[in-house]
Amino acid sequence: MKYLNPEILQKVLESDIAAGSDAAVPQFTGLSIDSRKIKPGDIFFAIKGEKHDGHDFVVGAFKRGAAAAVVNRVKMDVFAEKKPGLILAVEDTHEALLNLAGYIRRRSDARFAAITGSNGKTTTKEMFYSIVKCRHSVYRSPGNLNNLFGLPISLGKMPEVDYAIFELGISVPGEMLRLASIIKPELALITNIGPTHLETLKTMDNVVKAKFELIDRLPVGAVVVLNADDQLLVAEAGRRNLDYIGFGIKSECRFKARHIRTDKRKQLSFEVCGQKIAMPLFGRVNVYNALGAIAASSVWGCEPEEWATGLSECRPMEMRLALEDYEGLTFLVDCYNANPESIKAALEILGEFETEGRKIAVLGDMLELGQASKKMHFDVGRRVAEAGIDFLFCLGRESVETAAGALSAGTKKENVFHYLTHQDLMDGLLGIIARGDMILLKGSRGMELEKIVIGLKGSAFKSN
Repeated sequence: MKYLNPEILQKVLESDIAAGSDAAVPQFTGLSIDSRKIKPGDIFFAIKGEKHDGHDFVVGAFKRGAAAAVVNRVKMDVFAEKKPGLILAVEDTHEALLNLAGYIRRRSDARFAAITGSNGKTTTKEMFYSIVKCRHSVYRSPGNLNNLFGLPISLGKMPEVDYAIFELGISVPGEMLRLASIIKPELALITNIGPTHLETLKTMDNVVKAKFELIDRLPVGAVVVLNADDQLLVAEAGRRNLDYIGFGIKSECRFKARHIRTDKRKQLSFEVCGQKIAMPLFGRVNVYNALGAIAASSVWGCEPEEWATGLSECRPMEMRLALEDYEGLTFLVDCYNANPESIKAALEILGEFETEGRKIAVLGDMLELGQASKKMHFDVGRRVAEAGIDFLFCLGRESVETAAGALSAGTKKENVFHYLTHQDLMDGLLGIIARGDMILLKGSRGMELEKIVIGLKGSAFKSN
């Protein structure tokens, strides 16, 4: 941390003052809402959550090197007595965090892009970044820090660059409007629309509207990139008479993939605009992710050779269609999150693999689907049967419908299992798996299916 002006910072936190209105700029190393992740020079925001109150961890944040802490005014007397470090008091600590994020954004001269969609946001962001860095200095938001808590943290980590790529994720109406008003992107990419967060968004129409709130906040002259194969996106763009750059596999559009091929390990190659692309990834879903990244990067001047170079350097992200070999087993770990469309895509990939043994799907509950949950789980089960999967293991209360759907579509009863605990499911798996088998693990983040992989690796399987 080079410089911290408490007076100016207080004004920013309280009133969201415009960039350029002060002579001395507050400097800090980053922003944090988690005292365990504090780095020296960070500003810690004490936010009250459902389970924990950040005010209980202010002293710990200073011990880890925080430069300042932002607290609610009603808590100020407590810290006035303790005097752990520089304390700044505000009415609403989360609102103060968002105000500071907006201030950081306005002071940046970088060109900003925003990516949203129901599936593939993070992977597309990483591909986009991998291409752009071949030509420009560029930053991308880390991990999936994409909501009204994660976005400010991402902005706080941003160095001085010429280009910036941010992923935006939502779960309630209106959230995208605030995210977009902070980022103010000149380039927007929507990967697709699917049945996500229906518990809060209720209908698919509301999902579409929520994603297009990003478009509603774009400045004049901004460029929009859309999946031309997604009928919901195309229909909404048509209703708005929206001019956009399209990408896809089926539709005639500017960035259309042709000659899609996979090798024995299902790694991808295809052609777009006459350029051959080869990636150490697999699955048609990643063709779409790559096409979105190519289309967006072209707006920023990246050439076909840079598309190819950048994408050739991409690797599977942790828990996102990642292959792992262990003692003769092959795990296809895709358990970062799940919705009906992403599970169907993963089942398609599993069905296409050439394996020495059987194909086993371990599917956990898909969360936040609201009233549509029962039907959507049942439909996923039917897709298991259609994909020719040998065994289905289900975990969670909702996925009893997944098992029922598979049985209704012809999967043998003795090949379908349902469990409520990780341990019981793992014990069941250990009773049937053998070398040469391939196991897909797919479920919502809250199902923590990676525990199954960890458990199997720590089991006695290797001695069987």
